[in-house]
Amino acid sequence: MVKDVTPSDVEAEKKSTKLLFVDCWADWCAPCKALGPILDELEEKYSNDPQVGFLKVNTDNHREYSRDNQIHGIPCVLIFMDGEPAKLEIPTSEPGKVTVVDRLIGLRPAEHYEYAINALLNREP
Repeated sequence: MVKDVTPSDVEAEKKSTKLLFVDCWADWCAPCKALGPILDELEEKYSNDPQVGFLKVNTDNHREYSRDNQIHGIPCVLIFMDGEPAKLEIPTSEPGKVTVVDRLIGLRPAEHYEYAINALLNREP
């Protein structure tokens, strides 16, 4: 199960985990609750991979963290690579074009996170 932590815990983990996903959520958010089991399964799948980590931060309890990270809607999963905001290239509907993001917003399937892991760690899917 993805551990609910404080912002200082996130900062510490960013230093020791190559690729870190931080789920920004709230108790009242139905999509956040639906995303929880998806991230729990991914955390279990990657539990033996020290390069990949998953945490969550309650945005109601840590409003300053939300403000500092420009979180305007939840669920919002921040992605950190080598301690810095990731630069994940997402293909767009326009052929040959990509968008670069450091977060995945909204309820998304596990495949979107798998894509991020493979792309950022230069692995074959």
